[in-house]
Amino acid sequence: MFKNNLKYEIKLLIRSHWLTILLVSVLLLFTFATFNGQKNVEKRLSDITKVENELHKKDSVMVTTLKKIEKGEKIDGPYWRLPSEPMTIGYRHPRLAIMKPETFSFLATGQSDMYTHFKSPTVYGNNFALDYSEMVNPVQLLFGNFDLAFVIIYILPLLIIAFTFNVLSKEKELGTLRLLSAQPISTVNWVLQKMLIRYIVFTGVILLILLTMFAVFSKGIFSDIGTLAGLLIIISGYILFWFVLSCIVNIKLNNSSKNALALIGFWLLIVLVLPATINQLGSTLYPTPSRLKMINEIRLIKKENEEKQNEIMSEYLRNHPELAQESNQDKFGFWHNYFASEKVMEEKTKPLLAQYETQLRKQQKLVSVFQFLSPAILMQQSLNKIAGTSENHYNDYKKQVFEFSNEWRNYLVPMLFKQQKFTIKNYNELPQFSYKNRVPNKIWFSIGVILLISCIIFFAFIGGSLRDKSVQKLLN
Repeated sequence: MFKNNLKYEIKLLIRSHWLTILLVSVLLLFTFATFNGQKNVEKRLSDITKVENELHKKDSVMVTTLKKIEKGEKIDGPYWRLPSEPMTIGYRHPRLAIMKPETFSFLATGQSDMYTHFKSPTVYGNNFALDYSEMVNPVQLLFGNFDLAFVIIYILPLLIIAFTFNVLSKEKELGTLRLLSAQPISTVNWVLQKMLIRYIVFTGVILLILLTMFAVFSKGIFSDIGTLAGLLIIISGYILFWFVLSCIVNIKLNNSSKNALALIGFWLLIVLVLPATINQLGSTLYPTPSRLKMINEIRLIKKENEEKQNEIMSEYLRNHPELAQESNQDKFGFWHNYFASEKVMEEKTKPLLAQYETQLRKQQKLVSVFQFLSPAILMQQSLNKIAGTSENHYNDYKKQVFEFSNEWRNYLVPMLFKQQKFTIKNYNELPQFSYKNRVPNKIWFSIGVILLISCIIFFAFIGGSLRDKSVQKLLN
């Protein structure tokens, strides 16, 4: 019976030009989305290359000047601007902290259009208060980016709805449903077979075109077979969820117009309403502290530190006896006082940062809990993590920049207190930043969740009808 249904469905899809429409529409959508995503990645790489070239130019001038100083040649300009001074290096020649795109970054824009991908932390300023946001077109933020994640999450369900909304109701409206009673198969099983055939055809077309786009625009992803396989499976699982939902609506309503309206309503609820509601709920329940308030409190702490500068310096030297023994305290100036008070500043501002991070974790935890209500949220989170553009990735990037900044300072500050000069040897030993993706994508967990949701919905609404061979209920 399945073979007969398979032949009939294939002939029906070909004669109705559905396969042609599906191929052309998906090909156009995926081509444009992949091209757009790859273009964003190329722009990101271009911006990174530009700042790297600028750094290399500044470094070449600095190295040339250092060589002249080591040879004893006279250099014009004030001493505090010479690269032989450690603080000149720390303030005017900082290293770049670059977050390069991942192999799958073209897949989902995520938060990459909101944050910068390179920072140059200096020895001066509050590292925890660095601004990572970028100026973005507000219209683009309103409508989002047309990438593969957008097509998969928002547009594919609409194509599935158009592909399946009248699988059963069309037979009823044409008057052929009564003939099914003469077949050696229950009506529900017959519908399930038709849905399974269409699911295989639809998913096969999607995955084939997707792999073609990968081969054309980003061959590098084939080197990570595990992640690629997980990506294809989770997309298949997301498609399965919408087929299961459409199958339930077909059996329960069995009216073309009602089916279409119900499925569009589910699409609005799952893809638009629930994500927006959960996002707003998180911002309302766990609002992040005001950045302006944080800056004002930092200014008050700085003013308080200035009034207690001598006490702070004495305490700093007691905590760092290795610096006190090799330092001439009569020659202490701005930088010495600054670094002594900076430690106090970091200690006093820890509660502010802890409060911000706590609220942020609560928001993320809320989204992770409610993602089980909407497969669209689960898919967006999963695709962002695979692409390396999730909120967690950029928060971890900030932490890595902060860690590198401390390493950068800890290399130069002892030279300041010991009154050492910066040399070519020191330049070659400078700490270098290397971004590491420390956020697990948990793609197999997401696959399991989507399949579990699909199974629960299927057996909850259709499980009892699997053995029912009556056609009368469907006719009514």
